Amino acid sequence: MIKIYDLPVYMLGSFGHAGIDWTHSLLDNHKQILIMPAFSFFRTLYKIEKINGISIQKLSDNKYASEVLTDIFYLDDSYRLKRRKFIFDDKQKEIFKSEVFNFLENSNDNIIRKLFFAIHYAFSKLHHINLEEKKCIVIHEHVSWHYKKYFEYFNAKIILIFRDPKAALGGGILRMKNSNTSKILNSFQFDTMILDMLCAYQIYLEEKNSGKAFFLQNEKMCIDLKKEILKLSSWMNIDFNSSLLEQTFMKKQWLGESSYLAEDELEKPPPKNFYSPDEVEKRWRTVLSKKDIIFIEVVFRNYIKDLNYTFDNNLNFFKIIISYLDFLFNYQHQEKYYINKYLIILRNVLRRVFMLIFKEKIANIFNFK
Repeated sequence: MIKIYDLPVYMLGSFGHAGIDWTHSLLDNHKQILIMPAFSFFRTLYKIEKINGISIQKLSDNKYASEVLTDIFYLDDSYRLKRRKFIFDDKQKEIFKSEVFNFLENSNDNIIRKLFFAIHYAFSKLHHINLEEKKCIVIHEHVSWHYKKYFEYFNAKIILIFRDPKAALGGGILRMKNSNTSKILNSFQFDTMILDMLCAYQIYLEEKNSGKAFFLQNEKMCIDLKKEILKLSSWMNIDFNSSLLEQTFMKKQWLGESSYLAEDELEKPPPKNFYSPDEVEKRWRTVLSKKDIIFIEVVFRNYIKDLNYTFDNNLNFFKIIISYLDFLFNYQHQEKYYINKYLIILRNVLRRVFMLIFKEKIANIFNFK
């Protein structure tokens, strides 16, 4: 229990379809890294509080907290995917619950830190992980607007992976459309993807010279994975190992995921050259309209410049104004309208204005997970 408190914390973050699960899978089997299967700590707390209606303060009851956490990890559908599942039967469930309770009973830390380290400690005990071998904890936080909480509670460092926003949104829009019965992208799904990308870029601007953050780019990893991972392992002060070039979850091979090949995780390897720049571009161009491409380039024009991506369009004042209007008023679909449709559209427009100005602050106001 003392050892786990000594481990430095790294938050692995990004936005949808940038390659965060891929990066996670490369770190999964390294002997010096303690990393759980795609476990998002602050997103889980959000689910407990906002969706399950349980105040975080109620988790100061150690027995109750151990039961709530174990039930989420064992029963919630989101933790049954291969890249997230780590409690496999009722016996393991009871072991995990007992170890969470034991840790909480023996810690005098604040409730957020207690819960974080209790979960990682119980995971380690459940899977017979030797903490003496570990040099750090890596926590995969699914959305990027939580990153400041990791500075506040854990004095953490940040690992972010970026990708051409057109490629990321092409895959994201396709995935979200296919997840809906109507096959139409919902406004909230669209806004979540945009906000996540804006917040990730904000981290880049704030932390690029701080020494607290390391930035990966999906495209550079596809070209020369070993070169990029060597730089990352050096920055993390861990030994380079060939496991950092292999994709696993819970030490078992993982073949990845792609919106273009499957609903979720792949059952067989992707075709040869599937992730080559030309093939990637061909795919996102089948999803994005010309109007989509130009508003993406307008909204993320500084991101594209800073990270050396290419523009399709020559942007002028007129195009920028028109594209911001497209961004504000397009993708307004909603499955059900509980109040007047036009009031919902107005709400969505205001939400997008606030997203551009306030970024991560807006996540709590509009209940982004």
